Amino acid sequence: MNAALFRLSHSRVQSFFRCRKQYWWDNLSGERPPPEIQTAAGIIGKGVHRAMKVLCETGEPEDGANELDAYLRMPAHAVAGPGTGEHRTAFSLFAAGCAAHQTIVSADRWAELDTWVASPRRGVTIQARLDRADQMAEDRFQVVDWKTGRFELDEVVDAQLDLGHLALRVVRHVPRTATVRAVAWNLRTGEQRVRELERRDAAATVQRYAGIAARIQATTAFEATPSPACGFCRWRPGCPDGNATDGGDRVEDEDEDAPEAKGDEAYGGGPA
Repeated sequence: MNAALFRLSHSRVQSFFRCRKQYWWDNLSGERPPPEIQTAAGIIGKGVHRAMKVLCETGEPEDGANELDAYLRMPAHAVAGPGTGEHRTAFSLFAAGCAAHQTIVSADRWAELDTWVASPRRGVTIQARLDRADQMAEDRFQVVDWKTGRFELDEVVDAQLDLGHLALRVVRHVPRTATVRAVAWNLRTGEQRVRELERRDAAATVQRYAGIAARIQATTAFEATPSPACGFCRWRPGCPDGNATDGGDRVEDEDEDAPEAKGDEAYGGGPA
């Protein structure tokens, strides 16, 4: 990766707009981050996502169930361990995931594609990832973002789907004329939020993130924005503004940034 390119990901962008001080601590302070705050909802979310990955890879529900069982039996995850209501919730969500899997009939499928899309012309490289991708026909694809929470903001979900679409076009070299159905599939409620996307939408995503990168780079004041989100910020102990709030509980696991860049600008038939 060109070191001059500014790195962005969904979680970094959300951090900047949610609280610039949190963004500064995570990306600019040089300080070692405190341990991540573990919550039952976060453990359930990560465990179910791991099980859904295995299910996509093998097609066997038993394999996914074994992965989820082993994950929840880890001592660090005792809050959602066997005998707890959270454990039952996790397996209920996975059962819904198995039912969803059965409804997807495709020629090929891939689990958890994760790449970096570099645009030297715009001076930015963007992490793009998705939970599952399927090829439905020669010129028709689908990406799925599994959701396990009770509530998601539509605009945040749409941003994740746009990045999933970008990841698919880069990694699978999707034909220029192919269309992609991007789905946020909530395993708790069964609801699906769908975006129909074309190659021009991938180019627009890169352009939008390049604009966000320019804004971040021009920022000189990284002030705190106290909110209920302070309740799941791992920097809160050292933040007077965050400690002044009541805080709140995290209900969704957050994306993680990949340590290496490995993408290029060919998001479906070459750069835009």
